[in-house]
Amino acid sequence: IRLAMRAFHAAPPTTPPLEEWQEVGAKIFHWLLYVVFLMLPLLGVLTLAYGGKSWTLLGWPVPQWVTPDPVMRRLVKTVHETLANVGYFIIGAHALAALYHHYLRKDDTLRRMMPGK
Repeated sequence: IRLAMRAFHAAPPTTPPLEEWQEVGAKIFHWLLYVVFLMLPLLGVLTLAYGGKSWTLLGWPVPQWVTPDPVMRRLVKTVHETLANVGYFIIGAHALAALYHHYLRKDDTLRRMMPGK
């Protein structure tokens, strides 16, 4: 839903405008957040599938759709855990950047994130 909203409604410009390197950095970090938030559930599902575990989605049992493979499960789980740790860094950097803009730069970046703004 967030990606669809972002595609149809561009983020309003920051006042005062950002320097070019900050604008580029913000775009990179936002897209990294989207990638992490989309990849983690998929990698989690693959970990379950390669582990041969039965699981349900919204109350419905999901059939086994890959051949269980402990080596592949371990690899996917390692990638999942590594990406999650990278995600913690990205989320922390995002929060610090928002606080930097609000308290040090004193622009409207944090206020623009609030609903109805």
